[in-house]
Amino acid sequence: MKALLALLLATALPAQADEIVLASPDYWCPFSCKAGAAQEGFTVDIVREIFTAAGHRVRLVNQNYSRALLDVRAGVYTATPSTLRDEAPDFVFPDQPISRNRYCIYTRPDSAWRYRGPASLDDLARVGVIRDYSYGQALDAAIKSAPQRFEVHTGDGLTERMLRRLQLGRIDAFIEEENLVAYTLKQQPGLEARNAGCEAPSYAYLALSPRHPQAHSHARTFSDGMAKLRRSGRLKAILASYGLPEWPAP
Repeated sequence: MKALLALLLATALPAQADEIVLASPDYWCPFSCKAGAAQEGFTVDIVREIFTAAGHRVRLVNQNYSRALLDVRAGVYTATPSTLRDEAPDFVFPDQPISRNRYCIYTRPDSAWRYRGPASLDDLARVGVIRDYSYGQALDAAIKSAPQRFEVHTGDGLTERMLRRLQLGRIDAFIEEENLVAYTLKQQPGLEARNAGCEAPSYAYLALSPRHPQAHSHARTFSDGMAKLRRSGRLKAILASYGLPEWPAP
């Protein structure tokens, strides 16, 4: 029996080693979307393009983010496709990020107001925000200091909901991550918004399990592959398929 078990493990391990399994929620479109969908998310597409060229299969598994981090940390899955370094400091990260994230303030297209830092929000009567989001220390402090100025949203489809309330004049502006807004506007061409300014960007990474034996090798493969995607124009094309612009290299 032991010999049979050893044989089964020996034959199974090479197949597992050839597969990169990503764990991520399906509600983070366009970063990660529903597994098996026509578009699984631009971070998944980037990872698949890089690692398919290196001889690996790539598969997405949908999990809520907390569970995804736990299972990747335990070595159940290979990586999360888009994670900030301080969210999982014990993971293995490539040198090259997979996405740039920025919180921006959006107004109606006919507005001339410009965002000049959290204090400038005092010029607005009603600003849409999402419950339990952290927008960074400065914006979080502004929201906490004047809660009556902010309309708090909960539930599903929040980016689209705030866009519609903006269009109807129910709010003067809202705060949201720029990739989510760009993707929603692509999916809903009847909606419009103007980017009135942004906070400083942060960068997210393919976050590899510290228990994976090839984590450091995979990190190098990703960084080399990402540089090639940018040089060849493939990164721009992948992002454009989600209605997103290519961000400058950090």
